[in-house]
Parts: sequence; structure tokens; C-alpha cells
Amino acid sequence: MPDFAEPLERLIAEFKRLPGIGQKSAQRLAFHVMRSPRESALRLSQALIDVKDNLTLCSVCNNISSS
Repeated sequence: MPDFAEPLERLIAEFKRLPGIGQKSAQRLAFHVMRSPRESALRLSQALIDVKDNLTLCSVCNNISSS
């Protein structure tokens, strides 16, 4: 595996933690984020935070719920 700068290595490692994402896919995603405008990365990070802060799985039916 090639050595990348530490922030890129961290991003690749985090993408690899996602289901179905291996080394090559994680690298492709990381390079896509790196090449994209900063605003795109901010939108992605905010979408992740919004999901974690505002959605949950219903304990009764296991569907996605905002309450």
C-alpha cells in the first residue's frame, strides 16, 4: 500500500470502516473528497452530523424516526 499523508490515511481508514468499502474504494472516495471543493466536504460532513443528531431507529418498528 502506498504511503499517503497522514490526514489522507485517516480518511481512507474511516471510509474502510463502512460496510462494503475495501481499500481501493476507500482510496477512490478519499481522493474524490480531496479533489472536491471545501464546500462539498462541509456539506458531506454536515449531512453526517445531521443524521447522527436528528435521526434514530424506532425501538418499536425499527424504521428511521426523527422523534
